[in-house]
Order: sequence, then structure tokens, then C-alpha cells
Amino acid sequence: MNEPGNVPDIDQRIAALPVAVDLTEDAVILEVDLAGTGEQIWSHLTVPELLATWSPIVPERPLNQVGPVLSRETPEADPVAVDVLATAGDHALSHRWGDDVLEWLIDEARLTLLMKLADPQLAPTYLAGWQVCLAVLDARLEGLDQERIVGRDALDHGWEQLRDRYAQELGLPDQPEV
Repeated sequence: MNEPGNVPDIDQRIAALPVAVDLTEDAVILEVDLAGTGEQIWSHLTVPELLATWSPIVPERPLNQVGPVLSRETPEADPVAVDVLATAGDHALSHRWGDDVLEWLIDEARLTLLMKLADPQLAPTYLAGWQVCLAVLDARLEGLDQERIVGRDALDHGWEQLRDRYAQELGLPDQPEV
């Protein structure tokens, strides 16, 4: 754990988060090692109150059982389907997020996110957003009281630079303006 004087600010944490990214024929994969245990990460992926501290997905019920569920990024936002498609113990979760399918796999403190996107050209946009959110999760798992950063708030924390970097890395340079 960092000493009090050596805690990186959230923008540094976001930029330095050690992620590995791969683009396959039908999915984009993001891997990251996080603070905390597999059990803590699982709770933060499935419990609505914990998701509300770091994720844009805030479901109406826990994401631990197969079946339909709606989610809202904020209480006033329109609902989005995040129907749970499959779970495996406390280490694997597959669910919709609108037209996309997200598959989460936890191995100790390593989190793998496999995204099957309706529009694969948007992979850099999703990767940048999830990197911001996962840096917040990492800080929270480390015991820091980090505020959630989602939606347009991410623009103030290096999201555009991350999106542009991922676009270059993945060979998808024509990204929509925000």
C-alpha cells in the first residue's frame, strides 16, 4: 500500500494503470491486475451498491443470477438492459450492456474483461472508459476514498488521450467526436 504522501492522484493512476489489450476477430480483451482479492473484486462486479462506487453499470439487483435486469448510470438516466447471461461461482460473469456483451473473469487479483461489441470500431472508446473506471476501482480496493468517474466526467481525467492511444494501437484511428 502507498504511504500517505506517495498516493498517486487519480489522473496519474488512470494513465499508469497496467492494462493489456488485445483485439480478436469478434472481441476486445482488457486485462488488469488490481488491488484487493478475487472475492473483493467479485463483490464490486456484482453488488449494486459497490458498482455505484466505480462503474457506469448500476443494476437494480445483484448480477449474480442469470436473468433480466436493468441498469442506470445515474438515477435519472434511461435504463439499459444488462441481462445476466451466465455466472460461474464467484469468478465469472457474462451480461449484456445494451447491444454489447461483457464477460468478466477473475483469477486472484487479475481481472479480464472480454467485450463483444455491436460496433467493434468503438473499441477504443470502451477501452478508455473502462480504464478510467478500473483505476477508480483499483483505488477503492486499495482503501482510498476515490469518487466514481463515469460519463462526461471522464473527459477531465485523460479519457480522450486514452481513446486516441487505443485507436492508434488497434489501428482504428477514426473515432467519433464526443
